[in-house]
Amino acid sequence: MITERMGRVLSAVGAVLLGGGLFVTWYHIQRGPGLVEPATGWETFIRLRVLILLGALILLGTAIVIQTRPVIVVRTLIGVVLGLLILRRVVFPPALADPVESQIGVFVGLLGALAAVLGGLVDTGREVVGRYPEMAFWRPPAGEIGTDRGAGAMRRNGRRPPADHTVDSTAEEL
Repeated sequence: MITERMGRVLSAVGAVLLGGGLFVTWYHIQRGPGLVEPATGWETFIRLRVLILLGALILLGTAIVIQTRPVIVVRTLIGVVLGLLILRRVVFPPALADPVESQIGVFVGLLGALAAVLGGLVDTGREVVGRYPEMAFWRPPAGEIGTDRGAGAMRRNGRRPPADHTVDSTAEEL
């Protein structure tokens, strides 16, 4: 049950981290000797904050609605785009006259974008495995029969296995 919703949960957590991360300190600006001014993402970026908040709201919405292929793709793409925009701010902080140091808020936003991307990828993988079960390399093939699998399942269901529950594989070999 929880594994079926893991992608949605990851995307919703990512949306909360993206929105909340705007109000955490993104940069420390050295204004003078010994004078450090903290700046949040909300204070620093006028256009980027709107994109991040809009993206976070859409992520929350797509985590709630029925999961169709377009919804999952949109959720993944929003995470990728926001992740790239925030990563740009990690690598290239705003150019000011004073030195700027990245702080935890930038990384909270980046973590939120990564969670959104992972949420979309988890649901995409689940959809692919549901449609093409042979691609699930961690599961045994559907036609594979274990030596005691049938008898164990019968016991768990309260039925007795037949006296001789061996499988004759010679018929398949011929």
